[in-house]
Amino acid sequence: MNIKSNSTLVFVIFSLLHFTSLTQYYHYGDSQTHSRGITGFKNKLYLCSNTGLIYEHDIKTHKSRCMNLDAPLGELRDIDVNGQKIIAMQSSNSSQLAYVLNGKTMRTKIDANKVFFDGMAMYAMKGMLFGDPVDGIIPVYYTKSGGIKWRPVKTPIKGLEGEYGFSASGTNIIYIDQAFIFVTGGLNSRFIKTEDMGKTWFTSALPFESKASSGAYALAMANKQEGVVVGGNYKNPEDPNKNCFITADGGKTWSAPKTSPNGYRSCVLFHKGVYYACGATGIDYSKDNGLNWSKLTTGKFYTMTILKNKLFASATQGRIAKFSLVR
Repeated sequence: MNIKSNSTLVFVIFSLLHFTSLTQYYHYGDSQTHSRGITGFKNKLYLCSNTGLIYEHDIKTHKSRCMNLDAPLGELRDIDVNGQKIIAMQSSNSSQLAYVLNGKTMRTKIDANKVFFDGMAMYAMKGMLFGDPVDGIIPVYYTKSGGIKWRPVKTPIKGLEGEYGFSASGTNIIYIDQAFIFVTGGLNSRFIKTEDMGKTWFTSALPFESKASSGAYALAMANKQEGVVVGGNYKNPEDPNKNCFITADGGKTWSAPKTSPNGYRSCVLFHKGVYYACGATGIDYSKDNGLNWSKLTTGKFYTMTILKNKLFASATQGRIAKFSLVR
């Protein structure tokens, strides 16, 4: 046998095996299911789906179960888990949240108005939730009871023309170092932060393209000063222009990276010095504070979480993808 040909064949087989081993897919729902909300707790992933169902997926046995089959609630787009309490956010102008408490399902209405909820962030007993503007005001709610009771913040935020949130991945609002921060998009895109549960606010303009389908979709912060926002235009998912911006001064100023993510991105996470961003054309990562981005994989992904030193991404057709973390 030709030694060169044999060596080439071995290299190709090794490369294919290595590539396919990078991504592992597991089914949690049927082929019509996708989830824009995902979180992890102990050895379980929790996902809230477009069908209004909440799923639990065991990352050791890779078995899944639906937790609210008897009480689905429209389209759910964000989820949080704290022990036996699971909260999922509905995005359909209903102002409702779905709960699973000690295995029992229920739902509750947060506002008498028809609010389209955009994102929810929880930390211990504290939490914040925001939605699209109603009568010119961005509705923001807070909880100090772990999400059982929600109240409007004391200082309302006036919405700008054509400004709203994108409920694409559950990562458009975060908590870090006593601060809740969320981002908006549309004709006006902003970074909005409070360090006193909504009594006072800091805002800054984000330099995304001013279009109804463009803007900031997600944010992640390494600390209170350094962070990244991602987004772009979901109607042009392959466009790498104006889809990511970086701050090093707590959101006061923003700059574009040298090398951008590969298209529109709906979700971004930060973990141990690495940013991960996903969207309709794949997953990218940055090891230099968002300055340069490299491709991790291709494919369509909605949102991500990190659990047990693995990156899990919500994919199409009721699937979860698992990746090794970037070192």
